[in-house]
Amino acid sequence: MQRSEARWQPRRIALFLGLLALLYGVLFVAADQILRAKSARNPFHRIAMAPAEVDWIVLGASHALPLSMGDMPKVIAARTGADMLSLALTGGGPFTARLIADRFFADHRASGVLVVVDRFTFLDERWNAGRIDDADVLPKIPADRRTLAAFMRAVPHGLPTGALAAYATGFARINDHDRLKRDVWEAEARFDTSPRPSPAADAARLDYLYPGPPDETARAAALAEFEGLVDLARTNGAQVVLVCPPLPDRFRARLPATPELDAALIDIVARHDLTFVDFEAAVPEPASYFDTDHLNRNGVGQWLDAGLAALLAGTGAARAPGFKARRR
Repeated sequence: MQRSEARWQPRRIALFLGLLALLYGVLFVAADQILRAKSARNPFHRIAMAPAEVDWIVLGASHALPLSMGDMPKVIAARTGADMLSLALTGGGPFTARLIADRFFADHRASGVLVVVDRFTFLDERWNAGRIDDADVLPKIPADRRTLAAFMRAVPHGLPTGALAAYATGFARINDHDRLKRDVWEAEARFDTSPRPSPAADAARLDYLYPGPPDETARAAALAEFEGLVDLARTNGAQVVLVCPPLPDRFRARLPATPELDAALIDIVARHDLTFVDFEAAVPEPASYFDTDHLNRNGVGQWLDAGLAALLAGTGAARAPGFKARRR
Protein backbone atom coordinates (compact mmCIF):
# COMPACT_ATOMS: atom_id res chain seq x y z
CA MET A 1 0.00 0.00 0.00
CA GLN A 2 2.81 2.42 0.86
CA ARG A 3 4.52 1.71 -2.47
CA SER A 4 1.27 2.43 -4.34
CA GLU A 5 0.84 5.77 -2.54
CA ALA A 6 4.45 6.70 -3.24
CA ARG A 7 3.98 5.84 -6.92
CA TRP A 8 0.90 8.04 -7.23
CA GLN A 9 2.19 10.96 -5.22
CA PRO A 10 4.18 12.60 -8.10
CA ARG A 11 1.11 12.37 -10.32
CA ARG A 12 -1.04 14.03 -7.71
CA ILE A 13 1.53 16.77 -7.28
CA ALA A 14 1.69 17.27 -11.04
CA LEU A 15 -2.11 17.38 -11.26
CA PHE A 16 -2.27 19.88 -8.41
CA LEU A 17 0.36 22.09 -10.03
CA GLY A 18 -1.43 21.83 -13.36
CA LEU A 19 -4.70 22.96 -11.80
CA LEU A 20 -2.92 25.87 -10.13
CA ALA A 21 -1.36 26.86 -13.46
CA LEU A 22 -4.75 26.65 -15.17
CA LEU A 23 -6.37 28.79 -12.48
CA TYR A 24 -3.58 31.34 -12.69
CA GLY A 25 -3.91 31.40 -16.48
CA VAL A 26 -7.63 32.12 -16.18
CA LEU A 27 -6.93 34.93 -13.71
CA PHE A 28 -4.18 36.29 -16.00
CA VAL A 29 -6.51 36.48 -19.00
CA ALA A 30 -9.49 37.78 -17.02
CA ALA A 31 -7.47 40.54 -15.35
CA ASP A 32 -6.10 41.63 -18.71
CA GLN A 33 -9.54 41.72 -20.32
CA ILE A 34 -10.95 43.81 -17.46
CA LEU A 35 -7.98 46.17 -17.72
CA ARG A 36 -8.52 46.69 -21.45
CA ALA A 37 -12.18 47.47 -20.86
CA LYS A 38 -11.55 49.94 -18.03
CA SER A 39 -8.25 51.54 -18.97
CA ALA A 40 -8.25 54.95 -20.62
CA ARG A 41 -5.25 57.08 -19.67
CA ASN A 42 -2.45 54.51 -19.42
CA PRO A 43 -0.05 55.26 -22.29
CA PHE A 44 0.69 51.59 -22.99
CA HIS A 45 -3.03 50.96 -23.40
CA ARG A 46 -3.25 53.99 -25.70
CA ILE A 47 -0.49 52.51 -27.84
CA ALA A 48 -2.39 49.23 -28.11
CA MET A 49 -5.47 51.11 -29.33
CA ALA A 50 -3.65 53.53 -31.65
CA PRO A 51 -3.35 53.38 -35.45
CA ALA A 52 -0.03 52.16 -36.81
CA GLU A 53 1.01 55.66 -37.93
CA VAL A 54 0.37 59.09 -36.43
CA ASP A 55 1.75 62.53 -37.11
CA TRP A 56 2.77 63.34 -33.52
CA ILE A 57 3.12 61.56 -30.23
CA VAL A 58 3.20 63.66 -27.06
CA LEU A 59 5.38 62.64 -24.13
CA GLY A 60 5.67 64.25 -20.73
CA ALA A 61 4.02 64.55 -17.33
CA SER A 62 0.63 65.98 -16.35
CA HIS A 63 1.26 69.40 -17.92
CA ALA A 64 1.00 67.66 -21.31
CA LEU A 65 -2.34 66.02 -20.55
CA PRO A 66 -4.63 69.02 -21.22
CA LEU A 67 -3.69 68.63 -24.90
CA SER A 68 -5.67 65.39 -24.90
CA MET A 69 -8.61 66.41 -22.70
CA GLY A 70 -12.13 66.74 -24.02
CA ASP A 71 -12.24 67.42 -27.74
CA MET A 72 -8.79 69.03 -27.84
CA PRO A 73 -7.27 66.37 -30.15
CA LYS A 74 -9.94 67.22 -32.75
CA VAL A 75 -9.42 70.95 -32.22
CA ILE A 76 -5.66 70.57 -32.64
CA ALA A 77 -6.08 68.41 -35.73
CA ALA A 78 -8.40 71.01 -37.28
CA ARG A 79 -5.94 73.83 -36.57
CA THR A 80 -2.74 72.05 -37.58
CA GLY A 81 -3.75 69.41 -40.08
CA ALA A 82 -1.89 66.87 -37.94
CA ASP A 83 -3.19 64.10 -35.72
CA MET A 84 -1.74 63.63 -32.26
CA LEU A 85 -1.50 60.72 -29.83
CA SER A 86 -0.95 61.68 -26.20
CA LEU A 87 1.30 59.23 -24.35
CA ALA A 88 1.86 61.53 -21.38
CA LEU A 89 1.83 60.09 -17.88
CA THR A 90 1.08 61.97 -14.67
CA GLY A 91 4.35 62.32 -12.81
CA GLY A 92 6.27 60.79 -15.70
CA GLY A 93 9.90 61.78 -16.21
CA PRO A 94 12.50 61.09 -18.92
CA PHE A 95 12.82 57.41 -17.96
CA THR A 96 9.12 56.74 -18.41
CA ALA A 97 9.04 58.78 -21.63
CA ARG A 98 11.87 56.74 -23.12
CA LEU A 99 10.25 53.44 -22.08
CA ILE A 100 6.90 54.48 -23.55
CA ALA A 101 8.56 55.64 -26.78
CA ASP A 102 10.51 52.39 -27.00
CA ARG A 103 7.26 50.45 -26.86
CA PHE A 104 5.54 52.77 -29.33
CA PHE A 105 8.24 52.54 -31.99
CA ALA A 106 8.32 48.74 -31.75
CA ASP A 107 5.32 48.55 -34.09
CA HIS A 108 4.19 52.15 -34.73
CA ARG A 109 5.49 55.15 -36.59
CA ALA A 110 5.31 58.89 -35.93
CA SER A 111 6.54 61.83 -37.93
CA GLY A 112 7.28 63.85 -34.81
CA VAL A 113 7.73 63.54 -31.06
CA LEU A 114 6.62 66.49 -28.92
CA VAL A 115 8.29 66.30 -25.51
CA VAL A 116 6.74 68.52 -22.84
CA VAL A 117 9.66 69.21 -20.50
CA ASP A 118 9.08 69.69 -16.77
CA ARG A 119 12.23 70.39 -14.78
CA PHE A 120 10.98 68.70 -11.62
CA THR A 121 10.89 65.32 -13.38
CA PHE A 122 14.68 65.40 -13.75
CA LEU A 123 15.37 65.90 -10.06
CA ASP A 124 13.94 62.83 -8.33
CA GLU A 125 14.01 59.11 -9.08
CA ARG A 126 10.35 58.75 -8.07
CA TRP A 127 9.30 60.45 -11.34
CA ASN A 128 11.44 58.06 -13.38
CA ALA A 129 12.21 54.36 -12.87
CA GLY A 130 10.28 54.43 -9.61
CA ARG A 131 7.15 55.79 -11.31
CA ILE A 132 6.57 52.67 -13.43
CA ASP A 133 6.27 50.54 -10.30
CA ASP A 134 3.49 52.69 -8.82
CA ALA A 135 0.07 51.20 -8.13
CA ASP A 136 -1.70 53.50 -10.59
CA VAL A 137 0.67 52.63 -13.46
CA LEU A 138 2.03 49.06 -13.49
CA PRO A 139 -1.29 47.24 -12.89
CA LYS A 140 -2.86 49.22 -15.75
CA ILE A 141 -0.37 48.11 -18.43
CA PRO A 142 -1.92 45.42 -20.68
CA ALA A 143 -0.18 42.12 -21.35
CA ASP A 144 1.85 42.43 -24.53
CA ARG A 145 5.06 40.78 -25.72
CA ARG A 146 6.47 43.99 -27.21
CA THR A 147 5.87 45.81 -23.94
CA LEU A 148 7.60 42.96 -22.13
CA ALA A 149 10.57 43.30 -24.48
CA ALA A 150 10.70 47.06 -23.81
CA PHE A 151 10.63 46.38 -20.06
CA MET A 152 13.53 43.96 -20.42
CA ARG A 153 15.54 46.54 -22.35
CA ALA A 154 14.80 49.07 -19.59
CA VAL A 155 16.23 46.97 -16.76
CA PRO A 156 19.85 48.04 -17.46
CA HIS A 157 18.62 51.64 -17.34
CA GLY A 158 17.14 51.25 -13.87
CA LEU A 159 13.74 49.57 -14.17
CA PRO A 160 13.27 47.56 -10.95
CA THR A 161 13.46 43.83 -11.61
CA GLY A 162 10.46 43.45 -9.32
CA ALA A 163 8.42 45.60 -11.70
CA LEU A 164 9.54 43.43 -14.63
CA ALA A 165 8.56 40.26 -12.77
CA ALA A 166 5.21 41.68 -11.64
CA TYR A 167 4.40 42.69 -15.22
CA ALA A 168 5.63 39.50 -16.89
CA THR A 169 3.73 37.19 -14.54
CA GLY A 170 0.59 39.32 -14.53
CA PHE A 171 0.80 39.55 -10.74
CA ALA A 172 0.36 43.33 -10.79
CA ARG A 173 -2.82 43.11 -12.87
CA ILE A 174 -4.30 40.19 -10.95
CA ASN A 175 -3.77 41.94 -7.62
CA ASP A 176 -5.06 45.34 -8.74
CA HIS A 177 -7.67 46.28 -6.13
CA ASP A 178 -8.96 49.07 -8.39
CA ARG A 179 -9.39 46.91 -11.48
CA LEU A 180 -13.12 47.59 -11.71
CA LYS A 181 -12.69 51.36 -11.57
CA ARG A 182 -12.29 53.25 -14.81
CA ASP A 183 -8.68 54.42 -15.17
CA VAL A 184 -9.09 58.16 -15.64
CA TRP A 185 -7.43 61.24 -14.20
CA GLU A 186 -10.03 62.83 -11.93
CA ALA A 187 -8.71 66.31 -12.70
CA GLU A 188 -10.03 66.05 -16.25
CA ALA A 189 -13.54 66.74 -14.91
CA ARG A 190 -12.34 70.26 -14.05
CA PHE A 191 -11.00 71.03 -17.53
CA ASP A 192 -13.64 73.72 -18.16
CA THR A 193 -13.25 75.44 -14.79
CA SER A 194 -11.07 78.31 -13.57
CA PRO A 195 -11.02 78.41 -9.77
CA ARG A 196 -9.78 81.34 -7.75
CA PRO A 197 -6.01 81.25 -7.09
CA SER A 198 -4.90 79.94 -3.70
CA PRO A 199 -1.44 80.72 -2.28
CA ALA A 200 -1.81 77.74 0.07
CA ALA A 201 -2.56 75.41 -2.85
CA ASP A 202 0.43 76.81 -4.76
CA ALA A 203 2.71 76.17 -1.78
CA ALA A 204 1.44 72.62 -1.33
CA ARG A 205 1.89 71.87 -5.01
CA LEU A 206 5.45 73.20 -5.06
CA ASP A 207 6.34 71.21 -1.95
CA TYR A 208 5.06 68.10 -3.72
CA LEU A 209 7.01 68.72 -6.93
CA TYR A 210 10.19 69.94 -5.24
CA PRO A 211 10.27 68.23 -1.81
CA GLY A 212 13.95 68.86 -1.14
CA PRO A 213 17.36 69.54 -2.68
CA PRO A 214 17.90 68.11 -6.18
CA ASP A 215 19.22 64.55 -6.29
CA GLU A 216 22.37 64.80 -8.42
CA THR A 217 22.41 61.08 -9.17
CA ALA A 218 18.77 61.17 -10.26
CA ARG A 219 19.43 64.25 -12.40
CA ALA A 220 22.36 62.61 -14.21
CA ALA A 221 20.33 59.46 -14.86
CA ALA A 222 17.32 61.46 -16.10
CA LEU A 223 19.47 63.51 -18.46
CA ALA A 224 20.95 60.31 -19.89
CA GLU A 225 17.45 58.92 -20.43
CA PHE A 226 16.35 62.20 -21.98
CA GLU A 227 19.21 62.10 -24.46
CA GLY A 228 18.45 58.44 -25.12
CA LEU A 229 14.85 59.39 -25.92
CA VAL A 230 16.06 61.92 -28.50
CA ASP A 231 18.31 59.30 -30.11
CA LEU A 232 15.53 56.70 -30.10
CA ALA A 233 13.06 59.02 -31.81
CA ARG A 234 15.52 60.08 -34.47
CA THR A 235 16.62 56.50 -35.10
CA ASN A 236 12.98 55.77 -35.90
CA GLY A 237 12.73 58.67 -38.33
CA ALA A 238 10.86 61.14 -36.13
CA GLN A 239 11.71 64.78 -35.60
CA VAL A 240 11.92 65.89 -31.97
CA VAL A 241 10.46 69.13 -30.64
CA LEU A 242 10.90 70.07 -26.99
CA VAL A 243 8.66 72.56 -25.21
CA CYS A 244 8.34 73.95 -21.70
CA PRO A 245 4.62 74.15 -20.85
CA PRO A 246 2.88 77.39 -19.84
CA LEU A 247 2.59 78.21 -16.15
CA PRO A 248 0.72 81.04 -14.42
CA ASP A 249 2.94 83.96 -13.43
CA ARG A 250 2.22 83.64 -9.72
CA PHE A 251 3.23 79.96 -9.75
CA ARG A 252 6.22 80.38 -12.03
CA ALA A 253 7.65 83.13 -9.80
CA ARG A 254 7.94 80.65 -6.92
CA LEU A 255 9.73 77.88 -8.81
CA PRO A 256 13.26 77.09 -7.62
CA ALA A 257 16.19 77.93 -9.86
CA THR A 258 17.84 74.89 -11.46
CA PRO A 259 21.04 76.26 -13.07
CA GLU A 260 22.88 72.93 -13.42
CA LEU A 261 19.90 71.25 -15.03
CA ASP A 262 19.26 74.21 -17.33
CA ALA A 263 22.89 74.22 -18.48
CA ALA A 264 22.75 70.48 -19.20
CA LEU A 265 19.52 70.84 -21.19
CA ILE A 266 20.94 73.72 -23.21
CA ASP A 267 24.00 71.58 -23.96
CA ILE A 268 21.85 68.67 -25.18
CA VAL A 269 19.80 71.02 -27.35
CA ALA A 270 22.95 72.45 -28.92
CA ARG A 271 24.68 69.11 -29.52
CA HIS A 272 21.61 67.54 -31.12
CA ASP A 273 20.47 70.71 -32.93
CA LEU A 274 17.00 70.46 -31.38
CA THR A 275 14.05 72.82 -31.45
CA PHE A 276 13.39 73.71 -27.80
CA VAL A 277 10.64 76.24 -27.20
CA ASP A 278 10.00 77.88 -23.83
CA PHE A 279 6.28 78.63 -23.40
CA GLU A 280 6.40 79.07 -19.62
CA ALA A 281 5.37 82.74 -19.80
CA ALA A 282 2.96 82.34 -22.73
CA VAL A 283 -0.25 81.98 -20.66
CA PRO A 284 0.23 84.11 -17.51
CA GLU A 285 -3.30 84.56 -16.14
CA PRO A 286 -4.69 82.17 -13.47
CA ALA A 287 -8.09 82.17 -15.19
CA SER A 288 -6.53 79.98 -17.90
CA TYR A 289 -5.83 77.11 -15.48
CA PHE A 290 -8.16 74.60 -13.82
CA ASP A 291 -5.91 74.30 -10.77
CA THR A 292 -2.57 75.63 -9.59
CA ASP A 293 -0.67 74.88 -12.80
CA HIS A 294 -2.68 72.87 -15.36
CA LEU A 295 -4.22 74.58 -18.38
CA ASN A 296 -7.97 74.59 -18.82
CA ARG A 297 -9.70 74.60 -22.20
CA ASN A 298 -9.21 78.33 -22.69
CA GLY A 299 -5.57 78.02 -21.65
CA VAL A 300 -4.86 75.30 -24.18
CA GLY A 301 -6.33 77.55 -26.87
CA GLN A 302 -3.97 80.33 -25.81
CA TRP A 303 -1.02 77.93 -25.91
CA LEU A 304 -1.93 76.97 -29.45
CA ASP A 305 -2.20 80.66 -30.38
CA ALA A 306 1.17 81.40 -28.76
CA GLY A 307 2.98 79.13 -31.18
CA LEU A 308 2.26 75.52 -30.35
CA ALA A 309 -0.15 75.14 -33.26
CA ALA A 310 2.47 76.51 -35.63
CA LEU A 311 5.04 74.07 -34.28
CA LEU A 312 2.73 71.11 -34.76
CA ALA A 313 1.89 72.31 -38.26
CA GLY A 314 5.61 72.56 -38.99
CA THR A 315 5.58 76.30 -39.66
CA GLY A 316 6.49 78.01 -36.41
CA ALA A 317 9.91 76.96 -35.12
CA ALA A 318 11.68 80.01 -36.46
CA ARG A 319 9.37 82.43 -34.62
CA ALA A 320 9.08 80.52 -31.35
CA PRO A 321 10.79 81.73 -28.17
CA GLY A 322 13.91 79.68 -27.46
CA PHE A 323 14.62 77.89 -24.20
CA LYS A 324 16.24 79.98 -21.51
CA ALA A 325 17.64 79.14 -18.11
CA ARG A 326 15.41 80.04 -15.20
CA ARG A 327 16.88 82.99 -13.33
CA ARG A 328 16.35 84.55 -9.92
